[in-house]
Order: sequence, then C-alpha cells, then structure tokens
Amino acid sequence: MRFRYGMYLNPQDNDPTLDDQVEAENRARELSIVNKGAPVAVWDANDRTLKLFAGYEEFVPAR
Repeated sequence: MRFRYGMYLNPQDNDPTLDDQVEAENRARELSIVNKGAPVAVWDANDRTLKLFAGYEEFVPAR
C-alpha cells in the first residue's frame, strides 16, 4: 500500500508517497515542524486521512 503525505489544507497530486506508513508519518511530522506547525497529513491510497500533525501535536481521525 502507498501512503501520501503533504500539507493538509493544500493537498497536491504530486505530494510524496512512500510504501511505509511509519516513514510517511515521520516525514509528515518533520514537515509540520519545519513549517512552524502547519498541519500536515498522511493519507492512504483512498485519500483517507490516517494521521494529522500540527507541530509536535499528533491527531488521529475518529472512525
């Protein structure tokens, strides 16, 4: 399965994708921190948000 990560409020078709969800989450966390807490999401292959990072905070959507 592929996992995409990028800016939550401005997703792009060319956002980076990885095969490893943990690695995608790590990169999303770093991207959020570098961008002063801007929300960064990790999406699954169906574009469902799996996790959202805002600075050092981590959010998981309710199912």
